[in-house]
Amino acid sequence: MKTLRWDQSYSVNVAELDLQHERLFRTVAELERAVAMGSAGSVINGILDKVVSYTIEHFATEEALMQEHGFPDLAAHCHEHNLLSQKLTQFNLSSMAGRPGVPAALLDFLQTWLREHILKSDKQYGEFLQRTRNNSSSKNVSTSRVSQDPDYTI
Repeated sequence: MKTLRWDQSYSVNVAELDLQHERLFRTVAELERAVAMGSAGSVINGILDKVVSYTIEHFATEEALMQEHGFPDLAAHCHEHNLLSQKLTQFNLSSMAGRPGVPAALLDFLQTWLREHILKSDKQYGEFLQRTRNNSSSKNVSTSRVSQDPDYTI
């Protein structure tokens, strides 16, 4: 699996969400280092806790923003989030049961899921929010121009 590192190609152009994504990437990098060093067994529970905590916070922020702006694919996006939460629960249970290979499997899963989810689903809402913002600012600009025009009468 190709190493997952944050770069601008993952940006959704919403600073708060980009920072949250970067934090998830750093946690995945932490897991990757532990797997490479053979110490993942001792850190897997802490990493799972971080990922679960970060995703709860991130999903709440992201979904609230999408709802606030009327993102049309909100239900499908929430479904993807629910599927990830279920998968993380499975990894957590497997880790607690002492099953071998959990850290490497979690690493592979998170790298794939984050890459695909951000570059496809999250980019969609990022583009939607950009269009929404641009439409709002162009309406505000055109309204302010009209109201400042001395020849304009109501």
